[in-house]
Amino acid sequence: MSDTDFEESTYLSDLPLWADAEAQSVLEKVCIQHNVPVDVITELVMVQRERQHQERAHGIYLRFEEILGRIE
Repeated sequence: MSDTDFEESTYLSDLPLWADAEAQSVLEKVCIQHNVPVDVITELVMVQRERQHQERAHGIYLRFEEILGRIE
C-alpha cells in the first residue's frame, strides 16, 4: 500500500462515495462526463478533511488551486 492509498483510506473510507461501489461508479461516470479526473475530486476532499479540525485552514486555497490546476 502506497502513502497515497493509506491517506485515501484514512480520510475517505467512512464516506459512502468511496465506500460504496455503486456510488463510486456514479462518481466516475460524472467525472468522465465533465472531464475531471477522479483523483482531483479525491484529493480535494482529502485536503478538506485533513484540515476540517483547524479553525483557520491556512493555505488551503493555494492547495486547491494546485489540485485544480491539474485539470486540462
